[in-house]
Order: sequence, then structure tokens, then C-alpha cells
Amino acid sequence: MATDVRTLPLARPAPRGILWSLFLTLPILIWSLLMMVFRPGASAEPLSRISGVITALFMTALFFMMMRTHNTYRWRRIFFVSLGILFPIGFIHNLYVMRGSMGIPIEEMIAGRTPFCFMPIPLLILPAALTRTLVFPGSIAGGIAAMVGIWLALTLVMGKGWCSYACFFGGIEEGVAAIPARARIRKLDSRWRYLPWAVLLAMVLLSLALFEPAYCMWLCPFKAVSEYVAARSTIGLIQNVIFVLLFAGLVIALPFLTKKRTQCAWFCPFGAFQSIFNKISIFEVKIDKDHCKPCLLCQNACPNLSLSKESVARGETLLSCMKCGACVDVCPRQAIVWHIKGTQIAWKPERARLMFLYSAWALAVMFGGTIIAQGIATILHVFV
Repeated sequence: MATDVRTLPLARPAPRGILWSLFLTLPILIWSLLMMVFRPGASAEPLSRISGVITALFMTALFFMMMRTHNTYRWRRIFFVSLGILFPIGFIHNLYVMRGSMGIPIEEMIAGRTPFCFMPIPLLILPAALTRTLVFPGSIAGGIAAMVGIWLALTLVMGKGWCSYACFFGGIEEGVAAIPARARIRKLDSRWRYLPWAVLLAMVLLSLALFEPAYCMWLCPFKAVSEYVAARSTIGLIQNVIFVLLFAGLVIALPFLTKKRTQCAWFCPFGAFQSIFNKISIFEVKIDKDHCKPCLLCQNACPNLSLSKESVARGETLLSCMKCGACVDVCPRQAIVWHIKGTQIAWKPERARLMFLYSAWALAVMFGGTIIAQGIATILHVFV
């Protein structure tokens, strides 16, 4: 029986002072301006400059509110949903400018002119290790090398935090999940958590057998809002129907009904793969069992089912934790804390949070901020 949260004393920290919050935010302001406005090679075109300034101020303001309010999830979600919305706007616009369609002809894929995404990274490992073959039709010197490098840097710092601070798809389902005031479907079978691991295993083996990124070719819901193989045949048409149906079900309908990131929690093989790296990331979210009164607000708040009654009793999140901060922010007793591995659980949790957020937000500015700026620039070019 869950404890009635109304009997628990509230222990939320008081807001920081404005000057101290500004001081803590100053490094992010400088970094944002360097990345968005003054970086080498940045476009000097006026609207691109304006979009860079808007993005830098946007990212800085959100970080300021994180510092001021001690709340992480709310402000991170604004960034993440903006990233999820603006990525397809900028990306699809560029596709239409380049080729007049979201569909890429198969000959273009064979020629290696496919923009590379992080999703197929786990699908490349076995074919590359066993046959020295890269089963993705892209340029290793360009898009693939850059994306793998960005992914590796982010992953070493954040583990599966990638899925909360860098994934340019997840903000779509997180935004949809935020729309309803309450979930229509509340009872979710915990065994669904194992499905992404099954999808990961199946897609890795199929990619090795077929020598193609099988998930991208057949099951990725986000092909519906990015780039897909042009439907010139019955097989191509079937692929595109699958993409649209999966997008409608996993990214729109189920998040709206459950208020969860269902595609991430139940289907994404890349998310399962990222969970492994939570073992080497130095940052984690822990539960202080001495302060926890199991009201299970944290379990209900978790957007991807990374808490259970059993894990709460053990004082830890599950391996799939995305470090989004929802459980930390909702706990009325501050029993859930940001933690640096190797330290005592009670060791300055706010300092651990700051260290994580400086790393995560700096990388979010560099990666996600660039995408947001491109989306804003696209909108400005259309309407100005």
C-alpha cells in the first residue's frame, strides 16, 4: 500500500538568489554564444545570426531557471520538446531544397549520400567487427564519423542521458505525453521494459545477415518525419506504411494515453543500447532509503518506466534511467538525488547535479542547440 503523499512533509529547497543564479549560469551563456554565434565557420547571413542569438539566449534562460528553481525536468523538457519540433522543420526543409522530396532514391543511398543518424550505431558494430563492412550508405569521412564522435563524447559523460539531452526525436513523444492532464491508461505491464532489448538483438542480427541497417529500413517510426527510401515499389510502399503506423501508435497515440515515452521505453533499440553505458557513466540517480517513504510518486512520474517498487526499495533506478530528473523533482522528501559514483549518497547532491548539468547542458547546446538554431533559421527564412 503506497503512503499517502499528503502526510509527508514538503522539503523543497528555497529558490536561489537571482545574482547567485546568474553567476552559476554565466559559463553556459558564454558557451552558448561561442557555439551559436561566434564559432568558426558560423554563417554570417543575418537570419542565421539572429537564430543563433535566439537559441543562445533560449538555452541560457532555461539553464538559469534550473539554477534558480532547483528544478531540472520542467526546464529540460522545454528544450527537449523544442528540439523534437524544430529538428524535422529544419531537416525536411533542407531535403526539399536539395531534392524536392523526403524520399531518397535507392541510387542516392548506394552512392553514400544519406545523412547519418545515431539510431543505427548499434547495428553497425557486428558487421564492422566481423566483416569490416559498414552497413550504412553514408560517408565515413563526413556524416558517420562526425555523428559517431558526437555520440561517443555525449555517451561517456551521460550514459543514457543522451535520450534526455541529445536525441532529436524523443522530444516529439515527450511533447505529446505532456498534453493531457492525466493518463488515460495507468496500469502498464512492467514486462514491456524488456521489449527494446529483444528489438535490439533482432535488429543487430538482421543487420549482420542482410548487410543493411534493418531497424532504419523497416521499423524506425521517425522515418515518418525525416527521410525514407522513396516508395518506387511495393516493398518501398510497405516500408513507408509501417513507418507511419509505428509513428502514429508509438509516438502519438500511446504517449497521449499513458503520459509516457512509449517508443523510448518499449521499442527503441538505440535506447536499450544506451542503457549499457549507464554502467560506465560517473553520474547516476539514487534513492536515499533512510529518507524515502514509498509514496511511489517517483515511479508514476518517470517517463520511461525506469523505476519500480523493487528498485525503489533497493534505493536505485533501473538500468534504463535517462537522467531526466523527473523523479528527483517530484519527490516531496528529497530522497531521490543526483549522485556521483564512488561517493556517499548524502554527499552534496546539489553539487553532483550541478556537475552533471554543466556537462549535459554544454553538450546539449553544442548538439541540440545547433539543430534548434537551424529550425529557427528555417522558420525565419519562410516568414521574414
